[in-house]
Amino acid sequence: MTDKPELKVTIAHDYLCPWCWIGVLQAKRLKEEFPQIRQEWIGYELLPEALGPLPDFTPKPKDPNEPPAPPSRLELLAELDGIPIPKDRTIGVIRTHHPLQGAEYMKHNAPNLFDAYNEAVYRAFWERSEDISDLGVLAAIVEGIGIDPKDFTEKLAARAYSDKIVEFDDDAYARDVTHVPTFMFRGERCAEAPYATIREMALRYLAWYNKG
Repeated sequence: MTDKPELKVTIAHDYLCPWCWIGVLQAKRLKEEFPQIRQEWIGYELLPEALGPLPDFTPKPKDPNEPPAPPSRLELLAELDGIPIPKDRTIGVIRTHHPLQGAEYMKHNAPNLFDAYNEAVYRAFWERSEDISDLGVLAAIVEGIGIDPKDFTEKLAARAYSDKIVEFDDDAYARDVTHVPTFMFRGERCAEAPYATIREMALRYLAWYNKG
């Protein structure tokens, strides 16, 4: 009898992406409901250096006479899943190569602490507007969860895990990932989706698995 494959969902993500802020909280809910499905997070870097200088995302001054804009698709999804979008953030577009490398460091050196690192980095960037491209900021995060910051920062500075990160556009598109977060269950995938869709995919995956 052939051994069953591992129960696993692969999640393509980047800390820079607001949809992934929703995604990390959806994934946390998914793990609570389906602890038997292992989550494999893969960093898909939205703005690698090869794409050139970072775009300017300086917010435009608000016109007090302009009527309020209708809710965006992102805002509607966040409301549907009960996830607050942090307001009054003071940081714009950054490079995420270091924090994505940090995630790979955790996988290889302290996999039991990966989830704590992943969520802490998302919260640092989205809730506290911290510059997670800065090795000092990341060092403080890992020290707070019990990791030696010296070894961690040395490995990241040496780009020890760069080959584990998938870059947009070409490399990501070659893997059929065009958006993050993308949740991949065996042959099914969804991107920028409500939790109900992700949950339904998990249920279909488990039904297929249990028939084997």
